[in-house]
Amino acid sequence: MARVDPYKNFRFLVEIDGINQAGFSECSGFGSEVEVIEYREGGEQVAVRKLPGRVKFPNITLKRGVTNSRELYDWHRAVLQGQVQRKSGAIILLDDAGTPQVRWVFREAWPIKYEGPDLCAKGSDVAIETLVITCESLELVE
Repeated sequence: MARVDPYKNFRFLVEIDGINQAGFSECSGFGSEVEVIEYREGGEQVAVRKLPGRVKFPNITLKRGVTNSRELYDWHRAVLQGQVQRKSGAIILLDDAGTPQVRWVFREAWPIKYEGPDLCAKGSDVAIETLVITCESLELVE
């Protein structure tokens, strides 16, 4: 059997419905978790039974260099004004040739936090803005 090398974590894309400005420098926090419900049956002194509970999807944190595009900020601003616009999207991992290989699809997402960049006159770093989105589902698809 041939050895398969893992994909590199810096070759990825983020797609969000209707938003074209998606060149992110970081994407983190996506996954899923099932809560565990523990209970003891009557007369059972030692063993604790464990059942699956609620499914949770953590918030996804996206970071990118600041540009003159306002699309992501305006999406968050709409939420601040009481107009939640839910969107679907995908986080796509690429191989060395730039071909999509792994795709995580999120649904019913909306931004819950926006952070502007940390500014410092002493440095030469790129100004990075952060958008945190929440979603109702995330699935690894082929």
